[in-house]
Amino acid sequence: MEQLALGQFTQDNNFNNKTKRYKKKHSKISRKKVEAKIHSHIRLQSAEELLKRVDTGFGQKTRAPFQAIVEGVQNSADAIDKARETLLKSSGIDGYDAKIEVKIDLIDKSRGEILLSILDNGIGIPRGKIKIIVRAGGTGTIEYKASRSQQGIGWKAAAIYANQSTGKPLEIISKTFFEKKPHRHVYDYGKSKVTKVTDEDYDKEFLEHGTRMTIHLVGNYPRAKQNILVFIKRMAAIHPYITFILKENGTRIEYNKQSEIGIPIPKSVPPHPNSVDVGQLKDLLAYQAKKKSISLAEFLKSNFCKVSDKSINDLVQRVAILQYFDEKKLFAGDIVKCVAQSQKVQELKKDPKKVSAYLEKSLLRDTTIDFDYASKLVFNGKLSRGRNIRSLNNEDLLTFFNLNSLLKIDLPKSAFTTKTTVNMILNDDNKVRLLAEVLHSMAFPPPPVDSLMPIPRDSFIEGFTTIYKPEKYAYVERKPTSTYGKAIQVQVLALFGGGIKTDLKDRDKLIRIANCTPLVYEFGSDIITQIAREIDWSIYKLGKKASLPLLPVIFAVHVTSPQLKYLGVAKQAIGADDIIALEIKLALQAASRKLRKHVIMLEKSQETGKARKHLEKNAEIVARTLNKMLRVNQEKVRTLLMEEIHKRRPIYTNKEEDI
Repeated sequence: MEQLALGQFTQDNNFNNKTKRYKKKHSKISRKKVEAKIHSHIRLQSAEELLKRVDTGFGQKTRAPFQAIVEGVQNSADAIDKARETLLKSSGIDGYDAKIEVKIDLIDKSRGEILLSILDNGIGIPRGKIKIIVRAGGTGTIEYKASRSQQGIGWKAAAIYANQSTGKPLEIISKTFFEKKPHRHVYDYGKSKVTKVTDEDYDKEFLEHGTRMTIHLVGNYPRAKQNILVFIKRMAAIHPYITFILKENGTRIEYNKQSEIGIPIPKSVPPHPNSVDVGQLKDLLAYQAKKKSISLAEFLKSNFCKVSDKSINDLVQRVAILQYFDEKKLFAGDIVKCVAQSQKVQELKKDPKKVSAYLEKSLLRDTTIDFDYASKLVFNGKLSRGRNIRSLNNEDLLTFFNLNSLLKIDLPKSAFTTKTTVNMILNDDNKVRLLAEVLHSMAFPPPPVDSLMPIPRDSFIEGFTTIYKPEKYAYVERKPTSTYGKAIQVQVLALFGGGIKTDLKDRDKLIRIANCTPLVYEFGSDIITQIAREIDWSIYKLGKKASLPLLPVIFAVHVTSPQLKYLGVAKQAIGADDIIALEIKLALQAASRKLRKHVIMLEKSQETGKARKHLEKNAEIVARTLNKMLRVNQEKVRTLLMEEIHKRRPIYTNKEEDI
């Protein structure tokens, strides 16, 4: 199998020598412990389990090379971030000469077979973990944190597709900080199992630490090439602390490291109760039951964040309330949502009496509703636009439906108590569904925001301005918020003028980024694109409504969130979500307002320039005429006139790049 030229890769990398010195030092946290912790969550799955789950965008030959590179580069970026964290914790060193090299060689043009190798000097994979990494298809618990490779099976999907399309195996060469020698592994993915072909020491030249993965695959590389170039370029802009190298059939494209500011690794926290669906809840219950059957209260506290004793007691009561609604065939959630999202209610919001009258007239149901109280909730903001049944606690819910006294109604016996065991719930699908429903219907405190992975401001700006070379930029960072129990944050960097062309395609005007990974395919279906096309750009002097900006401007929009909702398993488009949509819209509008000031000044400068040009022309004539008539110094008169013109007609020159 063809080897990568590693000499050039490691040449000018003095990190190797540094590492040897760091090994001699004693530290509070050893790298070995950090490495062990990194891989501690992995659960072994059979190849058969894995193959059943694989569906990550390799169905088209035109996309297969692109998707394989995306998955591999994501893994490499993760490995580099972990290496940075390991060095910082063990040796106090923040940053090193991180590199990712992608090498593509066309082996058989007629078949479309290519050799793809991805090399990084990240943390490396411990020898004893290679088998697990190759075969793992998921984890025993939900990893509630933002991640580049959310599904966790992308590269394995690439390896399986490659193996099935060419019959050639996956090769992994890796070395960690503490291992004396690199090790080489070859695995073959059959129809029902993963077979180890080779497990040996690697005696050739390799990195001090890092991983190289190599596969043969069949795909339409010429069709995928342009998107691959775009992906690598944008990855380099997002990660200016990493050098990206693309070698393709003898050609070399390199984006050099520009910054020492890396993306902090997000913390893994338990999932939020509002975020878990029925399938995830059943997996958590089953995983818990394998270890030990515990009570519902213990299960909720140990497996979820933001759960207190009070919220558990409220949950038990809420189950009874929802059961009551079910028995009465009362769709309480739909009614509450109807009130909260009604355009008419929002128009009448300032007058509670009118709201009450409107609701009484429009909400005809086989139940009594306290319309005055519903109006009060609207007036107080508890039922504003976008709210649903979660915005009402048990007391509000009972009062809303005129059931404010528990003595007036005969609530059914709750399906759960605090002592109900995990096994009792797991053995009854209806109870699992009911528990998921009630968790979704309650208003728990917002989830922690340290599970996010925002791009640091300076790194974001430095990466994109270095590559795209704009004359001005505007940065906007929204405060973290949450949607359905998932923390989210939106960042926008607007680039204007300079090296940016006016005839850019739409997909180049709007750079979509999800959890530090650029999205290239499925442009039109993405929520970022849809929101951008809804904005009236004429307000900001950037274009017109129902289209993307017409001026030389690029918007880079980054959305970070744990378990981000994608439209497909290929992770190339973010799905619709009201809160995410609102955050994107507000961020784009804020950045556009900053650009508008610059555009207005440019327009004024253009008008001023025309006036100056006309006056300067006349100044030449006046100076020449005065010289002929009065014998005055023509050049002196001209200079004085020019100074006066420039003083009275100044040109806009803002040396500040940030607006």
